[in-house]
Order: sequence, then structure tokens, then C-alpha cells
Amino acid sequence: MSGVNPPTARPADDRLRACGLDLVMRFLALVRVGRSYQVENQVFQQQLLGLLEALRPVFAEADEALLVSLDDDLYLNGVRLPVKTSTLRFHQALMQELARRRIAGVRILAGVEASDLERFFRFFLQPDAYAGPALLEACAAGGTRRVLPAIYASTQAEGGPDPLDPASYTGEPLGANATAGVDGDGVGPTGAEAARGVRPVARKDYSLAVLGARSLLATTALQAGAPLSRAKRVVQPLIDGAFAGEPVVLGLATLSHHDEYTYAHAVNVCMVAVTIGHRLGLGRRALADLGVAALLHDVGKAAVYDRIHHPLEEFDEEERRLAENHALEGAKLIARSTALSASTLRCMRAALEHHAGRVPRSDAGVRGFPALPAGWRTSRLSEIVAIADAYVSLQMHRSERGRGVTPYEALGMVLGPLAGDFDPALRWALVHSVGFYPPGQLVELSDGRTALVLAPDPADPARPHVRVVLDECGVPFSAREGRELRPLPATVSVTRALTAAEYPALPLAA
Repeated sequence: MSGVNPPTARPADDRLRACGLDLVMRFLALVRVGRSYQVENQVFQQQLLGLLEALRPVFAEADEALLVSLDDDLYLNGVRLPVKTSTLRFHQALMQELARRRIAGVRILAGVEASDLERFFRFFLQPDAYAGPALLEACAAGGTRRVLPAIYASTQAEGGPDPLDPASYTGEPLGANATAGVDGDGVGPTGAEAARGVRPVARKDYSLAVLGARSLLATTALQAGAPLSRAKRVVQPLIDGAFAGEPVVLGLATLSHHDEYTYAHAVNVCMVAVTIGHRLGLGRRALADLGVAALLHDVGKAAVYDRIHHPLEEFDEEERRLAENHALEGAKLIARSTALSASTLRCMRAALEHHAGRVPRSDAGVRGFPALPAGWRTSRLSEIVAIADAYVSLQMHRSERGRGVTPYEALGMVLGPLAGDFDPALRWALVHSVGFYPPGQLVELSDGRTALVLAPDPADPARPHVRVVLDECGVPFSAREGRELRPLPATVSVTRALTAAEYPALPLAA
């Protein structure tokens, strides 16, 4: 055993550099042994323990070990690992292994156990089957939350993260010099997109959930009978986030591709529904059922989507009939794709009922569907999914009717024009989940400054936690200068929420 444990008196960067080579060599040893032995074999397990030991001094410095390749160099938590004649071949070997799998590196979180690493290497050692986003997708679906591939790496832009981007609050730092992402396409938001909050750049668990949803909701996966246990693994991090009090920052998208929209929408509804359920006092088991039901609530759209060719406002009678039929098709698809159980029945009811509780209104002929027998009572889980679906759908830009709706405006619609569709207890829970000014909303303060809402204050929904992004003269702060108020002090209040039309006009920080 030759784990490195440098003296604490050395600078932090020097300590990481000293740990880096041992970590690289241990990782390569696992790859080499994995070519000849199964992960369950004692020889592989011994090497696994060696990697865990090499990680200990890294975790003494930080809560993660992020090892990435960037521009022909290796970085550990943003610190470049020096290359010597004696170590060059190890650096090159690791970079070749990463390139073969089309990833930038590996991220390992503190608290990782041998079982986590074992699950990760089951996929990592099959580069022909799992590479790039497919490797990340497999890891997320397999429950490897503490060991994940980093799909891309980049040097951090000068000036830091965009202060108008909610992800700069909810995301986790990936190192002083090198950053790594897990988005499937490896592309970050543009300045204008970040300002409007329209790209799915929410917290890490959200990104992983979208990847898991993509794996779960693909038509081929559903037809193959994907078990509900896979869906529960996808929603578990969102349940953990609800118990940890994480803010509900939606990953909004102007995605035109139907499948991409479907996955993002499913995860957004799941996240909001689970948070509402937690506010209502549901336990973890009930929240797991609720989360799965929310994730699968729109699966029936796959059966009708190819026959609909116009946006919502231009539906003809046949297209409207097909669209409304997606609820029944979803219940049938869930019934066919998994074993019958109490959880399956709850998911079937949510798929069938999440539009059924809506009352007829005069505007655009909106009505509940499908028509259920007299005396039928929708389940409470279905009602939670329904209000979450309404709040999310108003903000996701798939039609002219919903284009440009801010989080504040979406909440106002649910509490105002749509209030009759939802139980008062559910409206109360939604408000206490997102606050009067939901996360991601830009607001004007009473002292003339502009702030980004970060999270609601449980003690007072009207006084959220915010980051000030523009001073009273409209001059933007940098990410480091922006002052966070947690929550708003008694001397300052929110005077109004900015409209979507005002977002693009705001000057952007570098």
C-alpha cells in the first residue's frame, strides 16, 4: 500500500498534486486488472480498496475528487498535475482511456464506498457498449450517484458564473480552474439563454434525472417492460432534495425536439410534485410512488405524437381527440410495461386522471379529459401531479399560449384563473414549495436594485432568499460582487416581479 498522505503544512495545491499521481496509478491499475477479472473477483476488489485509500487525502481537502483531462493535461479538483519523465506514460495512458470512452474525466464524491465504485466500473470497463452520454446515462440509471463520468471539461470563464443563471446558485463548484459538466450534449447556455433561464442548467441531480428519464421513457424501454424500480432510482435524488429543502429551480427549455422536451417536462413535474408532497407531509415511500407517477404521467403522448402536426392553438378536431387520448394511452402503456402492483396502479391512475379533474371553462374550450364515470373520485397523487403539471407546463415554451411566462406569472395563473381546477390545500402547498416569488424569478427591490430569487424563505413566502444582480442604476454586479440576502431583511421588500419581456433587455455580466 503506497497511499500518499502529505504533511498538512504544505499548500493545498501542492498536497493535491502529491495525491494526484497515486490516484492516477490506482485508477489505471483497476482498468488493467478489470481486463482480466470480473469486478466481483478478489483481485479486482483488492485494487478497489487501493483506490479508496488513494482518495482519502483528496477528501481531506475537498468533498469531491474531480479528475479530468483538458488540453493534454490532467487536473485534480482544478489543480494541474505536473508531468515528469517517469510519470508521462501514466498520464498518457489515463487520457487514452478517457478518450476511448468519449468523456473528460471522472467525478467521485466524498462518502463513496467500494460498492459505488464497483457499480461504476461495471459500465466503465465496457467502452464499446458505454461511452459518452451513454456511459453517464447507464451510471445514473444504475444508481451510481457518488461516482460519475464528466462528459466535458473547460476552463472557467473570466468573471465567474453568470449571476443571472440559477445554476450558479444551485450547482456545485467543480474546481478553481477546471470545470466539468454532465449535460448530454456538452453544450452550456448562451448569454441570452442564461439571462432568460430557458436552458436546462439546473442542479446536478436535475441533470442526472433527465438522463435517467431519457433511458426510462424511451419507447423501446417502455415496450421492453422497464420495472418501476428503475424509475424510483431516477426520482430518489429529487426526493432527497425535497427533504434537504433544496429550491425548486425548473430546468426550462425552448427545445423543439419532442423527446428532449418530454424528458425535461417529466423531470420538472416530478420535482415540483415531490416537493408539494413533502410539504403535505408524505413519507419517503409515498413520495417515491408520487415521483414515479409524476415521471410517467405523460408516457401516453408517445402513442399519439406522430399523428399530431399542428401546435395546440391550431388543433383540428382529430388532433384534439388524439391529444386528449394520451391520458388513456398512458395508463394502458404502464399496465403493459410493468408487473401489476399497488405502485403500478397509482401510476396508471396519475396517467389517466392528471387532466380529468379540470373543470369546463369558456376560454378556448378547456375541459377535463378523459370523461370519467359519474361519482369517480381522482386520487390525491393524481391531483398533486395535476397541479405540478399545470405550473410547469405554463413555463415550458411549446406553444404561443405559454411562451414567455415567468415563474411568478405561472404561479399567478394557478392561483388565479386556474384556481378552480385544484384543491385549496394543493394550492397552499405549491405556494409554500416555491414561495410568492419562485426561484429563477427576477424581481425589483424597494431600494431600486434587481435581484434573482434563489429560494423561498419557509418562515415568510413573501421574503425570499435572493442574489442582487443589478444595482439601483441598472449596472450589473459580477458573480463575486453580487450580494446574497438570505432572506430579504426587514428594511427591503420586493416591489414587483419582472416580466419575461424585460429579461432579455437586462445587461449581462461577463
